[in-house]
Amino acid sequence: MEYQSVCGIYFSPTGTTKSIVENIVNGIGDQDVRMIDITQRTDRKNDLPELNQALVILAVPVYYGRIPEEVAPFIAELKVKNTPVIPVVVYGNREYDDALKELYDLSVAGGFSPIAAAAFIGEHSYSIAGRHIAHGRPDPNDIQKARDFGKKIKDKIQGLKSLDGLEPLMVPGNVPYIEPSNLNMIKMARKMDTVSLTPQTDKDLCVQCLQCVEACPNGAIDDQDISKIDKLQCMICFACVKICPEKAKQMTDSNFNIAIEQLKIACEQRKEPEIFV
Repeated sequence: MEYQSVCGIYFSPTGTTKSIVENIVNGIGDQDVRMIDITQRTDRKNDLPELNQALVILAVPVYYGRIPEEVAPFIAELKVKNTPVIPVVVYGNREYDDALKELYDLSVAGGFSPIAAAAFIGEHSYSIAGRHIAHGRPDPNDIQKARDFGKKIKDKIQGLKSLDGLEPLMVPGNVPYIEPSNLNMIKMARKMDTVSLTPQTDKDLCVQCLQCVEACPNGAIDDQDISKIDKLQCMICFACVKICPEKAKQMTDSNFNIAIEQLKIACEQRKEPEIFV
């Protein structure tokens, strides 16, 4: 089966999902490659290139067992006709729960034909100095597996005459999808003004570099006073925490940090990428 280009579409606030996509593309080995970053809301307002003649890699991180609410509507609006796609999720070594199934279903609803799918591991968003969760991942082993996955995708699509009659992939997940209870509790607490649950700024450390403002996918950080974060827009992706060169942004809520300590214990056993071809 022929296609004109490879198109990687990814949502990646902390860069791990982007890294996985880049290495899958490296394994596919095509010359005509387009990488489309949809992390920022402004990025999702731009017109996408023609996808109907492309091999598409559609990749997102896993948040609370699901694909990020911020990007789900955009993915649902992607409409193509019989276009090959590889849904990929990246999670922080806990579980990917229903996220891959959800991404798979959204792609099928949009007219894509999944020919492969995968769940890879990246450093957990909540991993910080002194509280490492899947620290350093994707590591060299993960990167090699992503490249090997790309080669398998290439081999499979070259062996297909067309997408007609392609057997559906069996990917793990529940239908209906399990509700992200922890995320729902956070949203409820914010609406009730019980807590803000946003990273706080140590003004003594902050040098006003504004990297956190630029990194925030939702524009939740006030560029005139970066200590102000819109709690209803913050998705707790920790992009601001991870990018700050002075470590001035930190989550200080004690209950949140206790929960993350428990998460760290749950994530101690190393998980490996899972691929479906």
